[in-house]
Amino acid sequence: MKLFKLLPAAFGLALALPAFAQATIDYEKRVTLKVGQSAVIYGYRGDCGKAPAAGQVELPATNTGTLSLGKLGMTNSNNCGGRTPAVEIIFTATTPGRETFELNGDQVSVRVR
Repeated sequence: MKLFKLLPAAFGLALALPAFAQATIDYEKRVTLKVGQSAVIYGYRGDCGKAPAAGQVELPATNTGTLSLGKLGMTNSNNCGGRTPAVEIIFTATTPGRETFELNGDQVSVRVR
């Protein structure tokens, strides 16, 4: 009987955990991929302490692949003084070559084989 009394509390705790256990999104300054491969290369943040709004994320055009949005997580931000919510930026390699582009003020160098 005691187990049934604990289940609602445990269930509520399980629902709250994802907010605290969000994955860290790393900033990859240099990435090497083969055509067809994808990688999370950046955590695009909004205002400190807030995830970016849908229209706030600006993705540049690239010559060697495509950029897309992924899951929400946390990134380490020097501007914010630590961890802050962010959305994954995913690079998918489509064409061999090298290029450098900017995301939210940070440069990323990509090599596609």
